[in-house]
Amino acid sequence: MTELTTTAAGEAEADSADLADRADIDRLLRHFYGRALYDDALYELMEQIRVKGLDSHLPVMCDFWETVLLRARSYRSSVHTVHGEIHAGRPFAAAHFVRWLELWTASVDALFRGPRAERAKLQAGRIAWAMHRRLTGGDSAELDGVLAGQPGTRFTEREP
Repeated sequence: MTELTTTAAGEAEADSADLADRADIDRLLRHFYGRALYDDALYELMEQIRVKGLDSHLPVMCDFWETVLLRARSYRSSVHTVHGEIHAGRPFAAAHFVRWLELWTASVDALFRGPRAERAKLQAGRIAWAMHRRLTGGDSAELDGVLAGQPGTRFTEREP
C-alpha cells in the first residue's frame, strides 16, 4: 500500500508509488475530476459530465488513459470527435487547455511518482497541444509557453 504524506497545501502526496494499473488510473481521474468539474475556468466545459454524472464518464476515460499509459488498447473512440462536438457549442480557448494541464499535473503529482506518472504528464501536454491545434486551427503562445517548461518535450519543433 502506498504511504501518503500531506503537503503544506493540505493535499495528499504519494511517497513513491507509480501508476501501475486501471485502479490507479481510476483514482487519478477521480482526483482530477473532483477539482476540474467545479473549477471556475473549466466549469462550463464540464457541464455535460456533471449532468450525466462522473460515474458514466470514468469508464471511458479509464479506457483512454489505460491505453495511453499501459498500452491496453481498451479505448476505441475518438477524443477529437467528442471534444469537437463540445467545441462547436462552447469553444475551447488556450486558457482552458492550460488550466486543464495545471489540474492534471497537480493531480498526478499529488498521488504518484515514477516513470508512468511522468509519462501521464508528458502525454497530457502532447494531447492538449494537438487538441488545441486541431480544434482552433492554430497555435497558442500561452500553451506553448507552459509546454516548453515540460521536461522531455519539443514543442518548439512542431509535431505533425
